[in-house]
Amino acid sequence: MSISYSIKMLMDIQDPNITFEEDCVYEGTKKGHACRYVKGLLTYVPAHCDACGVINENYTIIKHGTKTSTITLPINGVKKSYLKLKKQRFYCRACQCTFSAKTPLVDEGCFISKGTQAQAIIKSAEASSKDIAPDCGVSSSTVQRVINRESKLYTGMHQTLPKNLSFDEFKYAKGQMAFTYIDAESGDIIDILPQRDGRTIRDHFVTNYSLKQRKQVKTITIDRNAGYVSLIKELFPNARIIIDRFHLVQLITRSMNKVRVQVMNTFHTSKGEDLKKYRRLKRYWKLLLKWEKDLSNTEYKYYHLFGQCLDTTVVTELLGYSSELKAHYDLYQKLLTVFKSKDHDQLEKILQEPTNPVIFNVMRTSLKTLRKHAPYIKNSFLYPFSDSRIEGINNKIKVLNRVVYGYRNFYHYKHRILLHFKFKAVEQKQQKKTHAPAA
Repeated sequence: MSISYSIKMLMDIQDPNITFEEDCVYEGTKKGHACRYVKGLLTYVPAHCDACGVINENYTIIKHGTKTSTITLPINGVKKSYLKLKKQRFYCRACQCTFSAKTPLVDEGCFISKGTQAQAIIKSAEASSKDIAPDCGVSSSTVQRVINRESKLYTGMHQTLPKNLSFDEFKYAKGQMAFTYIDAESGDIIDILPQRDGRTIRDHFVTNYSLKQRKQVKTITIDRNAGYVSLIKELFPNARIIIDRFHLVQLITRSMNKVRVQVMNTFHTSKGEDLKKYRRLKRYWKLLLKWEKDLSNTEYKYYHLFGQCLDTTVVTELLGYSSELKAHYDLYQKLLTVFKSKDHDQLEKILQEPTNPVIFNVMRTSLKTLRKHAPYIKNSFLYPFSDSRIEGINNKIKVLNRVVYGYRNFYHYKHRILLHFKFKAVEQKQQKKTHAPAA
């Protein structure tokens, strides 16, 4: 095995036109830092002239000296590595032009190897640009430039829209919210907008998609943001609006918890018996928010303020402290059961019933919200789509923002997000293929 072949294997260079000789590796410095240099030669017989395109016959193109380029390689070990590549120059007798030998190791006019750029892209899912830069031996600006260029390969051209969409927003800077929409079936990010206001969203969809394309959208899943409802009706005439069930359950759960706090505070007195009730309501709040069918009535547990007893026993005791709390709990459980069973008829029946006079304003407001969104809630029972995918994406985006310590430029941040999710998706598919059982 030749020395040239061994060095090419070590540095992952596949170009057969690059060769190395003995003693081609030596130590040196660059910008005051110790580094490692590798001398190589790039030469071949060109098939035609790069300038005029004339075919190389009868020595039409001859060798015309060399030109040395310093190419940044991926770091192997502690020191940065550079390839001192001596490129062959050629002279065309037909057009009297000169040109240099080319290699797939680097792009034309670039001095950073594709391997180094690939290393920066791989690391972009884990660290900030300033952390990636020293690991790859390049500047943070170069890292961001590579990320921006690569992310454009995964950015859609706004030619088509999927039949099922999901809308949401996330905070990317102080006081600034970005809007994102995805394919509700596949979970792929379609685009991210720098603002979530109606004008920005309207201009984006009207500019990039025709009315015919927008009419083909069948469903759009949203949270309880009322601003999206009017926009969807205007932009997507045939789309059915789906209010995510998680946000509906969250709405009534928070209302129930606020009622518990209000009732609990009435027992914050100087009386010992009242203080005992106060402590119990404060400590075991999770049991009151649980679905009653998830409460155990067979397994005894030890509760610090009750002793050995069942979940249902604790809940019954807590509800006995206040008739208002009991009324809210019964209503809360009815609504939870409706959302669990997706029974829209029962939901309408509950919402049409006269409200109990003891119901607090916070729960009345929640009931009013449910009545307002009743048609869209019905769609959430009929269709299998939810905001779970986009909520998970937004959560990862927030984690990425913390990892990179924030972005001042929104579009740099957007490119980083798109590249991160596309790269992770490809990585997961490859892992599934690797671990898939053989047929």
